[in-house]
Amino acid sequence: MVARYTDVSSLGFIGLGSMGGPMAKNLVSADHDLTAYDLDDDALEAISDAGATAATSTADAVEGAEVVFLSLPGPDNVAAVVDEIEADLEAGSILVDLTTSTPGTTEAIANRLADRDIDVLGAPVSGGSSGADAGTLSIIVGGDEAVFEACEPLFEVIGSDVFHVGDGVGHGHAVKLLNNYLSNIALLATSEAVILGDAAGLDRQTLVDVFSVSSGRNSANQDKIPNYVLTGEYDMGFKIGLMEKDMRLLSEFAGEQQVPMLLGHLTRDLAGYAKTKKGFDSDMTRVYDFLEEFMLE
Repeated sequence: MVARYTDVSSLGFIGLGSMGGPMAKNLVSADHDLTAYDLDDDALEAISDAGATAATSTADAVEGAEVVFLSLPGPDNVAAVVDEIEADLEAGSILVDLTTSTPGTTEAIANRLADRDIDVLGAPVSGGSSGADAGTLSIIVGGDEAVFEACEPLFEVIGSDVFHVGDGVGHGHAVKLLNNYLSNIALLATSEAVILGDAAGLDRQTLVDVFSVSSGRNSANQDKIPNYVLTGEYDMGFKIGLMEKDMRLLSEFAGEQQVPMLLGHLTRDLAGYAKTKKGFDSDMTRVYDFLEEFMLE
C-alpha cells in the first residue's frame, strides 16, 4: 500500500500517559488538529487545556483521523484497543503504534487492517518522559517506506532522532526491545559495580565520573545513576514493573526466533525480583536499592 496523505492534518491519539501525554501536546503545539482519548479524566483535561479535542471514547478519537497514534502500556492493551477501533478507522488511514510492543502483535494487526486499506507503522520511542516532554525522543520505525515518509514530519515533531529500520512493520519493535535490553542490563551492571566500589571505600560520584568517560560508559553511569540514584531523587519516570514487562517481551521475542539469551533471561529475572521487592510502580532506578540490599545483607 501507499500512503495517501502528503500533508496530514487530522490526527487521533489514544493513550495520554507519561509518554503519550507529552507527545500529544507537542503535536498540538505544532498546530496539528488532534483528537485524543485516555481513561484518565485528568489526562483528558490536560490535553484539552493544551488545545486538543478531548474524545469521549476510542471510537470518537479516531473518527475522521488520517493518522491515529497509540501510546499504551503494552501489546495486550494495543490488541484490545485495535479491537475497539477497527471498525471506526478510516479506510486509507495510517495507524502508528508508539507502544513498546512485540513484532508479532504489530504484524498481526497490520495483516488484519490491510483488508480495509489501512497502513500500519510500528514506531516505538526511546528517551523517557523527559525526552517526550522536550520532543527529543528517538523514534524507531518499521513499515512501508512510503508510509514512513508520509508520517516523518509528525515524527520530527515528537523526536529528534528518527530511524526507518526496515519495511517490516515489526522491525521497529524488535529494535526497541533490543535497545531496552541493553539499557536495562547497563543499569543493573553499573549499579552492581558502584555498590561494590562503595563497599570497598571508593566514592560513588567519583566512580560514575570515571565510568562515564571511560570504556565502561553507558546510559546508566552517564544519566540514571548520577541524576536519579546519587541525588536520592529516584524519579526518572519509568516504573520497575514496565522494565520487567519489557524484559519479558524480549524473552518471548527470543523464544520466537529460537535464540537463547543467557544474560537476557537473567536480566528479566532480576527485574522481576526487583518488582516484587520494590513494587510495580517504583521508579526503575530503585533497582539500585534492590541490588544493594541483596549484595550487602
